[in-house]
Amino acid sequence: MYNNGLGSPADDDRVALLIDGENISSALAGKIIVEAGKFGELLVKRVYGNAARIRGWDEAPGIKLVHTGLGKNAADIALALDAAELSFEAKVRTIVLVSSDGDFSHLATFLRERGHVVAGMGEGKAPVNYRKSCSSWLTLDTNPKDMDQKILAEMRKQKDGLLIGRVSPTLRAALGVTLSDLEEKTWRKYFEKRPYTFKITGEAQQTRITAR
Repeated sequence: MYNNGLGSPADDDRVALLIDGENISSALAGKIIVEAGKFGELLVKRVYGNAARIRGWDEAPGIKLVHTGLGKNAADIALALDAAELSFEAKVRTIVLVSSDGDFSHLATFLRERGHVVAGMGEGKAPVNYRKSCSSWLTLDTNPKDMDQKILAEMRKQKDGLLIGRVSPTLRAALGVTLSDLEEKTWRKYFEKRPYTFKITGEAQQTRITAR
């Protein structure tokens, strides 16, 4: 973690925790709560996204799920609007932004200009300019081996395997896992890197993935 020099948060600080649920896995919910709580009293705890696509966040204790529907960037816009409203209402001093999306660098800068401490959290892929726009930054990392084991276990439930087009919705619904949680850019590349645990047959849309 690094600090941009705005000082340490006071023990009695009131904090708003705002999470981009379409960008951050619910598997990190516990760690996020613990780390955000170090900044003071968590007055606001919200996660934003299409409820049908952010499985697991509805079960995160104490976090309000804000359903943003299907619109493009709807979650990002809702989060930014709430952050601005909280700022103008002067309800909190510290705002914890949880996302790996570099577009939030503008929001972080705006909030800091208004005198807020902005604590950023996200995965290692978060752009440097976004990290530096925050007062402090904490990298959240999932354990790759744990993620691989969960994916393998779920794929083994699919006795006939899955067509490549069904992998994403199936794993998202069952585990809350999306490509944003992985290093690979596509599911095909993910499976190709693991030939000892997955078998790939067919071509194009008829490509079928089967767990070994």
